Amino acid sequence: MSTIISKNDIKCAVFDLDGTLLNTIKTINHYLNFALLKNGYGSIDEATCISFVGDGAVKLVQRTLAHLEIYDEEAFDRVFADYNTAYDADPYYLTEVYDGIIETLRGLRSEGVILAVLSNKPDFATRATVDRFFDGIFTAVSGAKEGVPLKPYPDSLLAMLSELGVRREETIYIGDSEQDILTARNASVGDCVSVTWGFRSIEQLTAAGAKRLIDNPRNLLDYILK
Repeated sequence: MSTIISKNDIKCAVFDLDGTLLNTIKTINHYLNFALLKNGYGSIDEATCISFVGDGAVKLVQRTLAHLEIYDEEAFDRVFADYNTAYDADPYYLTEVYDGIIETLRGLRSEGVILAVLSNKPDFATRATVDRFFDGIFTAVSGAKEGVPLKPYPDSLLAMLSELGVRREETIYIGDSEQDILTARNASVGDCVSVTWGFRSIEQLTAAGAKRLIDNPRNLLDYILK
């Protein structure tokens, strides 16, 4: 991927949502444990939950049930349905915006950078959450949709860029996970930044091939506009 030389190189910044813009682990863990306990199973702590997120709700529930040594398709169907129903009813419960994110987004918009969100969270929950916390800031928002491969497949990102009329080389992708690094690589976007305040450690990000690590949203603004 190319190195940014000036702010004129980047026309669009695409952000992951959970762990990048928003701290949602308390939300995810709350609804997951609600669904587990409703069905008579145990619960998991936040640290364990963090290790299971990033690949969508299906993988989250599958990994959790495997961790609890529950290998039952019927159990998955019940927990998955209860998790989604509870989450969709109030998708921003316990969710917080990371410090400095709003200022960073406004700074980018003021410089004419197109802003977008791409998440593996269900599309309804993604849009509801973005509307709640970032009303009017993002030009495009997309979550998981039936029939569209989740990240790290590049399909959803490339479709978004096509709709925005932005070339991939004019795009920077910002995320907090291994999946985000792979998404940017698979889509061959102009640049990729991995943030260290999210759900993965520096060691995990580096092992996944992260080339640029940012530890503060304000530093992200400086980097994109340098």
